[in-house]
Amino acid sequence: MKPLERPRILGGLVLVCLGATLGWGRSATAAEGIQTESRMSYRHIIPLRDIDGNMITLPPAVDEQGKPQEPRGNPFSTAQTCGKCHDYGSISAGWHFNAASTNVPAGRPGEPWILTDPATRTQIPLSYRGWTGTFKPGEIGMSDYDFLLQFARHMPGGGVGEPPKDRIVPTDPKLRRMLVTGTLEIDCLICHNQHGEYDHEARFKAVTAENFRWSATIASELGVYGAARSAKAFADAWRPPRPAPTNLPPIKYVRERFDAGNHVAMEVTRKAPVNNCYYCHTSESNLGDSRWHSDGDVHIRAGMTCVDCHRNAIDHMIVRGYEGETKDRVLTDDMIALRAKLLTRDQPSLKVEEASKAARVALESELGRAETLSCRGCHYGSEDGSQPGRLGAPAAAHKGFPPIHFEKLTCTACHSGPIPKDATEIVHTSLAHKLGLPAPTRGENTAPQIVQPVFLRDNHGKIGPHKMVWPSYWGRLSDGKVTPMLPEDVAKGAADKLPTQSAEDAARDPYNTRPLTEAQIKDVLTALSGSKTNGEPVFVASGRMFQLEGGNLKSGEHAAAKPYAWALGHDVRPASQAVGVKGCADCHASDSPIYFASVTARGPVEPKDGVTRDQLAMRGDDRSVVSTFAFTFNFRPMLKIIVFACALALLAVLVGRGVAWAAGTNRQSK
Repeated sequence: MKPLERPRILGGLVLVCLGATLGWGRSATAAEGIQTESRMSYRHIIPLRDIDGNMITLPPAVDEQGKPQEPRGNPFSTAQTCGKCHDYGSISAGWHFNAASTNVPAGRPGEPWILTDPATRTQIPLSYRGWTGTFKPGEIGMSDYDFLLQFARHMPGGGVGEPPKDRIVPTDPKLRRMLVTGTLEIDCLICHNQHGEYDHEARFKAVTAENFRWSATIASELGVYGAARSAKAFADAWRPPRPAPTNLPPIKYVRERFDAGNHVAMEVTRKAPVNNCYYCHTSESNLGDSRWHSDGDVHIRAGMTCVDCHRNAIDHMIVRGYEGETKDRVLTDDMIALRAKLLTRDQPSLKVEEASKAARVALESELGRAETLSCRGCHYGSEDGSQPGRLGAPAAAHKGFPPIHFEKLTCTACHSGPIPKDATEIVHTSLAHKLGLPAPTRGENTAPQIVQPVFLRDNHGKIGPHKMVWPSYWGRLSDGKVTPMLPEDVAKGAADKLPTQSAEDAARDPYNTRPLTEAQIKDVLTALSGSKTNGEPVFVASGRMFQLEGGNLKSGEHAAAKPYAWALGHDVRPASQAVGVKGCADCHASDSPIYFASVTARGPVEPKDGVTRDQLAMRGDDRSVVSTFAFTFNFRPMLKIIVFACALALLAVLVGRGVAWAAGTNRQSK
């Protein structure tokens, strides 16, 4: 067994699992609600439990005849193991898991999942939250199970990975597979593992093989999958009405991880380390070797962690950190009931109605604290009277900065992301480009092609930097609306008209980044025209929609081809590197990037076929007003000279009049 480090002193309350003293032999049906109420991290030396709540007990190393025995057992369940003490139900309603819930406010548009297929040149922004510019998976014919297989690599589990039991029935051709594969429970260790003993690549391989039930055990390096056939193979071979197979593979556990009482030391922390966040939240624009080009976020450099600002309670409704977020946060009946229960416990005379009312008031106040963790809340204080300086944030001076800028700009406009240049740049993200997993080097044209920074107005009318992606897909146009086709349907309908790569070209360009020509687009659309039952075939890419008209290919801008954008929050730059530090001309020159940098729609077509706009056009600003205002800055130096000259002349006049007045007063006194 590896030597275990002593617990660190951590902030926050820690829900704990108190082992044998609490009757570990019983089936875990609900959290015990036990807390240490200490800032010290609790040492988790706990038994593992399988999906049925049974304690995992390894057989002895040798049997009664002295023969060696493999340490085999069922995979452990986080819902049963962690849920023994932590409220798994409350956790599963958190922001990382609740996207498919219909009763959760969508909040400010965030990064979508992007269905990407290099062969068909597909990149479709998807989100269950219904953000404008994205598709819900069901709208393009994608089942929850297909969505899970596509994106589980960077999903923490729960949500669509853990549908209600009444939906997992033999009559559902997709979800019935979970009777074999198991559900994809929330894997708490993705975030809360403390020392890096978590193998994301192993988890990726496990979920790809549909070994959902086994994935957490494998990734946490407690053991390996104990068979040659994957759960996918078992599910493929099973057909109702035969009963689902029960002879599923065990886990071959690492015996050294278990003590004599079959307890395991889980090195976990409530405060997720930065490195754990980076697996899903890396954003890299300096393609090649970023170590030469990026200093990282100023807060991380100062020793802070992501969860210092992006906090959450047991409900896991993590603070996203934008202004006005409190209006998008949910106060559930369960949260009120739990707080009311605590109030009535401490004050037995309190009536249930009074406790519920008091609980609601307290929780609303606590939810409002999320506003103090935005840029403005930390550095300036919030509207509820909270003082600035949380986490040691320095007071933002902004000497000489006209106040109107605070009304027109977000803090991120000057302080976040790459410094604006003459054109936007390509950026890769974990969710879109599988960062964190080994793969051939990704390049500028690797799909999906995302650009930044694009300066757009948010819901409050403030200008801030955004990431932006243009959809690319083959679809059907009917009644002015375009419905995307899934890549497999395109491949089936287009037959051999889709260009394919030779083996040599695939070795050179594994991401198939060669753009489509107009002739190739025309050939595929012609092939898809064989069936117009669901509408006319079209191709959406690079801000345009391509379609056939009289046998000829035409293209033009269309609503279906509009880009999707989401706010850019990090990396935050220090004040010395903020936009505007060199003067007003950073933004108000006639060639300032925040107004005049070009934004070119990127996608799988020849660059000349993409739509290009400048930043002010993307925002819909009045060009004449912006240009005229920028033109006046050419005369600012002369204006300053004139103002100072006038001031000196006025001072001279005043001094002269003062001297004359003094001389006259002198004469009169004599």
